[in-house]
Amino acid sequence: MQRIYAFLGDHRGYVTLTIAVLLSLVMLSLDTATRLQFARGVTTRFMSFGHRVFAWPLDLSSLRFENGVLREQNLRLSLELLRLREARLENVRLRELLHFRSSQAYSENFLVAKVLARNPARVSNTILINLGENDGVAYRMPVVTADGLVGRILDVHSETSVVQLLLDRNCRVSAVVQRESRTQGIVTCEDGVFNLKNVGVRHEIEVGDVVVSSGLGDLFPGGLYIGRVGALGEAGQGLFRDVVLAPGVDFSNLEEVFVLKGIE
Repeated sequence: MQRIYAFLGDHRGYVTLTIAVLLSLVMLSLDTATRLQFARGVTTRFMSFGHRVFAWPLDLSSLRFENGVLREQNLRLSLELLRLREARLENVRLRELLHFRSSQAYSENFLVAKVLARNPARVSNTILINLGENDGVAYRMPVVTADGLVGRILDVHSETSVVQLLLDRNCRVSAVVQRESRTQGIVTCEDGVFNLKNVGVRHEIEVGDVVVSSGLGDLFPGGLYIGRVGALGEAGQGLFRDVVLAPGVDFSNLEEVFVLKGIE
């Protein structure tokens, strides 16, 4: 077999010429209709072979184009899904705010504001909102959400305002425990932990009790939810006991707030 391959390789010119002569003789011996049919068959086979050889790059290019279009559509759908999810979450937040607003007797005195920025410095604990003096915002106005008391207006500009959060140790609130004993104290925050100060060891208070603003001090109106009693220190020999609060507001996730202008 190898000798045959070697012979054909050495005399490929003569072999090609011989095959061409034989095909010519065969073609001459056939009638016209048969020759045309034979020629068409050979031409069709060559064209089919050529199409398979040269068409695959075009098919590959078409597949790449379609793949790119599908990736682009997938990206657009993913972005649209993210926008719809964000819109749904915003709708839930706004519904909660509107429900809170409609449940208050002094709802016409609320201004809805969006949080624009937050001071990253832990010692400051402030946020920037998109309402200012032009909207009727004034210094020391309380700021709330549907979850409770957020803080107070610290600085007012024409179109924006700075809110001092309850997280700031300088923002203190006179508070009362919602039980018959009406235990009172001062809510403060140190290192992110809320405490109800000045609670006597003999005062009635339990874990889970609701703590609201008392209205004393003419700064925050009474009845604004602050949080619940989370833990009680042991009643020792001192006059006061430690009371740790769990705040109602998630201060790390503020997006919309209410500015309380006043109570009629």
